[in-house]
Amino acid sequence: MRSIVMLDAADARMLIDRAIAAASAIGVPQNIAVVDAAGALLAFHRMDGAKPYTADFAIAKARTAAGLWASTAQLAEVALPGQRGFGLNTLRGGEVAVLGGGVPVTAAGKVVGAIGISSGTVHQDADIAQTAVQEFEALAARAQPTEPAR
Repeated sequence: MRSIVMLDAADARMLIDRAIAAASAIGVPQNIAVVDAAGALLAFHRMDGAKPYTADFAIAKARTAAGLWASTAQLAEVALPGQRGFGLNTLRGGEVAVLGGGVPVTAAGKVVGAIGISSGTVHQDADIAQTAVQEFEALAARAQPTEPAR
């Protein structure tokens, strides 16, 4: 039997809080989505002033990052014409997002979920998502009990 590490509601709140702080620091209100490893929505937050239409983009970015185990910024690079992933964005009825702002969350080397950010520029979205995940993973790593020395 395998043990599975999963994000929970408290983890999702921590990720959202970190994304809000990063977005506030640069003055860009955002739509923020957190999904589990299967792409199921755990939490969503739209900051005051975020573009309402991009809420669905944040969710799509998070689902794409969780499902493909890669940041959507990385996927954007391989989805360009002439690249090995060209047309990736047309899969699953166009649900695959290839705009920066989706970043997988990992624990013990496994993808356990993802965050999606949308409402700023693609670079702002990607930077905020990356910052939130790095800060969350650093906190989670410090909270993990360590194995006793043998």
